[in-house]
Amino acid sequence: MKDLSVIIMGKMVIRYKIFPIDININLQTIYDEIKQKLAGLAEVGQFKTEPIAFGLSALILDIRVDDNVDIDSIESTIKESKNVSELEVIASTKV
Repeated sequence: MKDLSVIIMGKMVIRYKIFPIDININLQTIYDEIKQKLAGLAEVGQFKTEPIAFGLSALILDIRVDDNVDIDSIESTIKESKNVSELEVIASTKV
């Protein structure tokens, strides 16, 4: 009989589109703030930008977490950033 007491945890990567509060906000500043706030909770990957409209660009960011981490707490932490207007999950996958 197999020992079911061992739980194998995996990782997942969540890709977010993060919108700044203003077109004048430097996306590198938002990235640095998110990376600092999530230190110890998640691995924050490199970012890229996506033009939206009228000079506004969004931050596209991959965040890698253990699959037992509460994703709502990660998203709440990101939303607490003073320069973030909103965020949207683009994709998520187990790795």
